[in-house]
Amino acid sequence: MASSYQLKKPNKMTSTNKKVRIIGVLFLLQITTAIVSYSVMLDPILYDLNFIQLLAANEVTVTVAMILDLICGLSVFGIAVLLFPILKKYNERIALWYVGLRLNELVTFVIGGVMLLTLLSLSKTYQEADSSSLDSMAILAKSLLRARGNTQDISLFIYCFGTLMFYYLLFQTKLIPRFISVWGLIGVVLLFVEITANIFKTSAGGMMIMMPLGLNEIFLGFWLIFKGFDEQRLDA
Repeated sequence: MASSYQLKKPNKMTSTNKKVRIIGVLFLLQITTAIVSYSVMLDPILYDLNFIQLLAANEVTVTVAMILDLICGLSVFGIAVLLFPILKKYNERIALWYVGLRLNELVTFVIGGVMLLTLLSLSKTYQEADSSSLDSMAILAKSLLRARGNTQDISLFIYCFGTLMFYYLLFQTKLIPRFISVWGLIGVVLLFVEITANIFKTSAGGMMIMMPLGLNEIFLGFWLIFKGFDEQRLDA
C-alpha cells in the first residue's frame, strides 16, 4: 500500500505542474494579445479624428484585432478554469468568485468585439452614404465608440477585482514568492486608480501607472512556466 501511494503521488504533482505551465503560457498569451490589439492595432485608428473612415480602410487590421481580443478573453477565462482545482483547496469561495469574474471578463470581450464589428460595418456604409446622412452616422459611430470604451472600463473593473482576489490568495498560500503577490496587489491598486480617473475624463498616469501590473503578469507567466507553484505548498 505504501509503495503504491508513493508511486501515485509524484504523478499527481507532475500533472499539476504541467497545468501550471499551461497557465503561465496563457498569462503571456492574454497580455500579448491585449497589447497588440489595443496599443498596436486599434489605438491609432480609434483615437484618430477620422476614425469612421479609417475603420473601413483598415478592415483586415480591425478584424484581426477583434480576433486577438477574443483570444485574450478566452485565455483569461482559461486561466481561471485551470486554476480552480488548485485554488479551491485553499479557499473555495474565492476560487469560485475568481472563475465567475473571469467569465464576466470574457463576456465583456465578446460585447466589445460585437461593437467593433458594428463600427466596421457602419464605416463601410458611411463611405457609400449621401451627404445628408453623414452627420447622423458620424454621431452614431461616436456613440458606439463611447459605449465600447465604457464596456472596456467595466471589463477592467472586473479584472481588478478578480486579480485582487487572485493575488490575495497567492499571498496567503505562498504558492509563489510573496514579492510577486505584493507586486501584483500594488499593480492592481494603481490600475484601479487609473480606471477611476478615466471615468471622470482624466488620467492618473496613463500607461506608466498601468505598466507595473503588466510587467508583473509577464514575470508571473515566465515564473509559472519555468518554476511553477511551490511543490511543498501544493503537497501540504
